[in-house]
Amino acid sequence: MVAPQRRYRASNPARPVAPPVRRQRPERQMPGGVAGRKAAGRRRRFAVVVVIPVLLMLGSIYLHTVSAGLTGRATSLEERLDQIRAEGERLEVRVAEVSGADRIRPLAIEKLGMKDPGGDLEVYDVDREDGTRYGGQKEGGKPR
Repeated sequence: MVAPQRRYRASNPARPVAPPVRRQRPERQMPGGVAGRKAAGRRRRFAVVVVIPVLLMLGSIYLHTVSAGLTGRATSLEERLDQIRAEGERLEVRVAEVSGADRIRPLAIEKLGMKDPGGDLEVYDVDREDGTRYGGQKEGGKPR
């Protein structure tokens, strides 16, 4: 159960009590008044003159820093790419040296005991990379 709240009255009901008088400054109390508009204008002007240029400068500094970091990384990646290309060329030369017939034939004879065929070799139905057969003929069978 909820008890009703009592309102206590002054001990002397014959003498009315007046509320205290507040002195209000009309400039500050009125939110839409002249002073409020002036304060809003000052804040807006402060934001335009100080805050926005500072934010733009900080953004510019940030972008410059990020750009410098990316430029350095791009340079290092280009150097690495050049090194890898040079190594690839070196490895291609090495593959050409290792897979040459002048090197493979003596190794096959010595280490594997293979023999060179005596006489002419005849190759059946094997195409070269340029589309010609080993006999010097095109695929149609006509000599080149």
